[in-house]
Amino acid sequence: MKLTLLGTGPMAVDNGGGASWRLLVVVGVLAVGSSVGLACGGSTSTTPAGETTGGGSTGSGGDAGAGSISGSGGTSDGGGTGSAAVGGRGETGGAGSVTGSGGADSTTGSGGAGSTTGSGGAAGAEGGPWVELTQPALTVQGGTALSAGGQGQPGGVVHFVSSGDADFDPAQSAVVAPSVPATPGGAMEIVSSALATDATVSGDAVLDGSVATGGTDQVRKLTVGGDLYLTGTLRTADLGGGRQGIDLEVSGTLYLTGTLDASGAAGAGQTGGTIHLAANQIVVTGRLSSAGGDGPSAGGAAGAVSIQATQAIVVTGTVDVSGGNAGGAGSVSGGAAAGLTLQAGGTVGVAGTVHLRGGAATASGAGSAQGGAAAALTINANAAVTLGGIIDARGGPAVAAAPGGAVVGGAAGAVHVGETAPPPTISLLVPLVASGGDGVASAGGGGTVTPAPGTGTVNIAGPMALDLRGGNSLSAPGAGGLLNGGARTDPGSGGVHITGEIDASGGSIMMGGSGDGADGGRVDMELIPTDGAVLIDMAAKITVEGGASGGPGTAGGGGHVWFWTKDGDATIAGSISVRGGDAPDPGGVGGEGGMIYFFTDNNNNAVQVCKGNLLVTTTGMLDASGGDGATGGSGRNDGVQGLVATFPDHQEEISIFLNCDGEHGNTCNWMENDGLLVASGGVHNGNGGDIVYHGIPPGVLGTPSPDSGDYPVPSGNISNKGDGTGLPGDFDGE
Repeated sequence: MKLTLLGTGPMAVDNGGGASWRLLVVVGVLAVGSSVGLACGGSTSTTPAGETTGGGSTGSGGDAGAGSISGSGGTSDGGGTGSAAVGGRGETGGAGSVTGSGGADSTTGSGGAGSTTGSGGAAGAEGGPWVELTQPALTVQGGTALSAGGQGQPGGVVHFVSSGDADFDPAQSAVVAPSVPATPGGAMEIVSSALATDATVSGDAVLDGSVATGGTDQVRKLTVGGDLYLTGTLRTADLGGGRQGIDLEVSGTLYLTGTLDASGAAGAGQTGGTIHLAANQIVVTGRLSSAGGDGPSAGGAAGAVSIQATQAIVVTGTVDVSGGNAGGAGSVSGGAAAGLTLQAGGTVGVAGTVHLRGGAATASGAGSAQGGAAAALTINANAAVTLGGIIDARGGPAVAAAPGGAVVGGAAGAVHVGETAPPPTISLLVPLVASGGDGVASAGGGGTVTPAPGTGTVNIAGPMALDLRGGNSLSAPGAGGLLNGGARTDPGSGGVHITGEIDASGGSIMMGGSGDGADGGRVDMELIPTDGAVLIDMAAKITVEGGASGGPGTAGGGGHVWFWTKDGDATIAGSISVRGGDAPDPGGVGGEGGMIYFFTDNNNNAVQVCKGNLLVTTTGMLDASGGDGATGGSGRNDGVQGLVATFPDHQEEISIFLNCDGEHGNTCNWMENDGLLVASGGVHNGNGGDIVYHGIPPGVLGTPSPDSGDYPVPSGNISNKGDGTGLPGDFDGE
């Protein structure tokens, strides 16, 4: 489930009792379903205008405000998927065929093939059994399985370890390939006969035209004492079941502007050969491939590729280490991708196309289909790492034309940067997709993204910057994924700055299916640096909602959004939604709302240290409401009117918890809500959720207290009413 917030302007609303308040104007939009162009979810929620704010230290909420985030309907797609698209709730996929690889007959994919929205909202292009990404993205999406009994797979893992900032920001400077000089006139031309055995050249060398290695060695080695210019096509030898590997050892710079091809041949699923490149500097503007070959029953495995440079590595061309596709009448299995390792003493820049995806599996009959496993991109460098272009590590899709065998998507790939040699900075210039793969019988959960700078800040910018949504299914969608991490070094001031969009919502039931929606995932960043701050700008959108149910099922519960600091401030000017999912069908039950928790005194010293202020600005919007349904979902509460849950033991019974006080006594930091907090019960008859503040308001310390030494925090604009016969939630501002 996905909500797009289009409005950003605040407006005044009169609640009819003389009080007025300001809210962020939002518009709920049902867009395209996660991963396969599904529009999942039903009607958006509607709430009457007007509210009554809580007063005192404990009190009930009021009527739902008009500014509550509407709906938990369909999701906008954040990533291209593999084979076919299946019509989701609110949309029917178009009929179409999925062409099997290796010359297999065209077969109709279960559910019908259709267009798929590519990462960042751009349409994909069909390429055999794949829907190719047409817009830049880094994707570790789990393999899809869009046939009867199909099992989608979880999203993969992305782990960024740097000493300085970790940026997810399309506005950063793009990777530019250095100019490639003309081949020197004195460079030795290497021909095929010279590569029947290992060869050595003392000076500069060039591989031009069509050149092939020979012999029966598993790996052919070429050593060059100067620069190497690979301007033609170098094809490695056919060793029968696999291709010969290649090892290029260059003392100077390796310029690869042509093609280095160690890929397996199509037809019998030949295995790709390994590739090792080592040089002072490496520039790839051409094509490098160790992909497995396509086959009628099994795709070939790719060969591993390692690129090692004393100085810089720049890739603006194509690197393909994907598994081969399989397509045939019997049981089929896609080939496994192989790992790509980049190690540099200088910078690493990637801006071309990198395929690490598993092979697709297309069964034209009732046989089983197993998508190939994607592989890992591993980068370690002593200078900045910048990633752009298309980095495709999706698990292989699996499709069978008729029921009978197991249909399982391939495992997602992974991206590991800086785990053994952290670069000073890591910049990702494209949207990141770690969503679960869709599956007819079951879908995969969202993956895990962990940025871990040393003393730097995590900066997240741009539309759909991080997509961790669970996959959709006819019966068992996947839960949302996990964003965690943050700066690792203390003392320090590394924090979190969000201006873009994050979505870790649970998957939904597809059109025609029946079952429970999946729970939202988790955004959880508990900062280690003492002075690290959290800033969520007005343009930021964090969505961790429950997925929509089908039939009489229960929609998914909203997830968790937790940000904790020690002495750093937390400022929320954007929107955060952990709404429960909607249940649009007769008998459906709306999902329970999730939990939003901001804590700015995690080192428990705010009585002595006047840091760690917590502010929700006038544009800030926090929504932890229950989802709509024939029976509405409830916001989180303790079930007792007039009281709220004790914390930390029972804090999961709180919908929205704002806390700047980690020790006993009045703190010299402060907290204030100038925005709008919503924890309403869902339509029909859902109960409102509890909203709790713990701290003191600004400017009151040392003034006479109205409450025996305590300074209750005013609620500001909140709305935690119940719907219909549902009970209101409580507010406590101690």
